[in-house]
Amino acid sequence: MNVFSTFLQKNDFSFAIESDMFYLCIKIYNLMKKFYNITAICTVIAAITTNCRAQQPDSAILRMMPDMPREITEPAGRAGYLALHYWDRYNFRDTAFLMKDDFLERSFVDYLEILSLIPADATEKSVNTLMKKAEDDRQTFLFILKIGEKYHYEATSPMCDEEKFIPFMRYAMQTSLLEDIEKIRPRFLLESVLTNRKGDMANDFVYTLTNGETGNLHSIEADYTLLYFSDPGCDICLALTKRLIVSPLINDLISQGKLKILTVYTGDEVDLWKQHKPEVLNSWLYSRDAEQKINMEGLYNIKRFPTIYLLDKEKKVLLKDTALGEIENHFGK
Repeated sequence: MNVFSTFLQKNDFSFAIESDMFYLCIKIYNLMKKFYNITAICTVIAAITTNCRAQQPDSAILRMMPDMPREITEPAGRAGYLALHYWDRYNFRDTAFLMKDDFLERSFVDYLEILSLIPADATEKSVNTLMKKAEDDRQTFLFILKIGEKYHYEATSPMCDEEKFIPFMRYAMQTSLLEDIEKIRPRFLLESVLTNRKGDMANDFVYTLTNGETGNLHSIEADYTLLYFSDPGCDICLALTKRLIVSPLINDLISQGKLKILTVYTGDEVDLWKQHKPEVLNSWLYSRDAEQKINMEGLYNIKRFPTIYLLDKEKKVLLKDTALGEIENHFGK
């Protein structure tokens, strides 16, 4: 049970809100679940710690919290109620107050932490409630879309969660507040996050090996496929490659014939790509997208390198834009 769940069982809602350490623990908890990466964790902890100091005191946010009905005692019920009523006391027309000292953004970050505790249907209902209220002020509405993208879509965000981001973009597409030209970005983002979702069949493509042989993703015979988009010369990619090479779990799966690793280069510097082949094991499929269809046809939304997916035997997405720690956790269930 995480810290937030413990707090949600309490009768006094202000129990944990008053402490910056509470927020820090929650963010670290969610970060560790996502990355299981010491470098990433340390980097973001430093950023969060700095942010927490900037938030002193948080009494303003505390005063905006809704009163929790005493009859709601279950953690899930309390989280759902809080998500739905989080913005009740906010006046979105008062932009001077909301933008001062990043108050709205700080409130929004804490709101996203609450969304991480509730199911998809409750998230959609909560986000729709927020966005409808935000329509009271155009500037506020656009700002929420901006920070929603910043925290839930950008790959470098420790809170990146495309599934939670979908309701924001769907609302942006149907609101009459935005002009058609202003919906171009939300439409692109929505199409991106709906591509290769968890549980969907991963888009197929043709890959080319260094010897000129070709194959296609869906023809790979293995219980699992680790689809690894990398870029030659990318230091972070090299670090991940080294971690994969020494991972006992990954090596066991490969030796048992249960896992295939397909690395894909989507660029056009062929000589450079060939030079970096010695960095991977011979058991891996070291390839490139010679047809350049992945980017041109938007088959995969590659926000940064490295980007990895875990696919099952039928090439359905098990984990999207994931991390090695999440993959190891998946097999360690």
